[in-house]
Amino acid sequence: MKNIFLQDDILLVESKIRDFEDKTGCELLVVVTDSCDPYPAATWRFATLSTFILSLIFSTFFEFHSAWMWPVAIFSTLFLMSWLGKFPLIKKYSLSEWETRRECREKAIELFYTLGHSKVSHEMTAMILVSRLERNIQLLVDEELRREITQQELDELIVIMREHFKAGNMALGFCSSIEKLEKKILQDFGGKLNTKFSSELPNKIHFIQNN
Repeated sequence: MKNIFLQDDILLVESKIRDFEDKTGCELLVVVTDSCDPYPAATWRFATLSTFILSLIFSTFFEFHSAWMWPVAIFSTLFLMSWLGKFPLIKKYSLSEWETRRECREKAIELFYTLGHSKVSHEMTAMILVSRLERNIQLLVDEELRREITQQELDELIVIMREHFKAGNMALGFCSSIEKLEKKILQDFGGKLNTKFSSELPNKIHFIQNN
């Protein structure tokens, strides 16, 4: 999955992560995942609907001479469509907005805890999660940061990232949002949160492949 970045882009973002942490005294997690859920329901949703449509079209122009051939044809088509529905390019068209929004939020909370909150001795962690299949971005902050940073301000950073991502520049999207989050923290908290800060997390992009 690293092929979505040039090696120089990875180094640039990871350098920006270190710079952010040195200046703010906060941890920053950057996570890129292929998807937030396998979405098995979406696969079968595509298979069922496409089989139904193909059966209607086929029955309009063709006629089986033996009744037993209909269930065999339908079952075979359903099997083929369920296989095709597993491919991300096809699956994403069977996803509903509320479904992806819910799964991405749940995955973000899970990763925020397992990769960040549970591994540090403080409550000054932020996380950016980008999920490629859903084209979804999540930005979470810990309790200490939430005292001054509102959800609306986090959403504004997400908009900045999305604009750069649409233009095909993921590295610039990450760096721009990280810089703005850094300025927001320094402004609202009057400087570095923890002058004795020492990073407790790896300063790297976490690439997660879901099977």
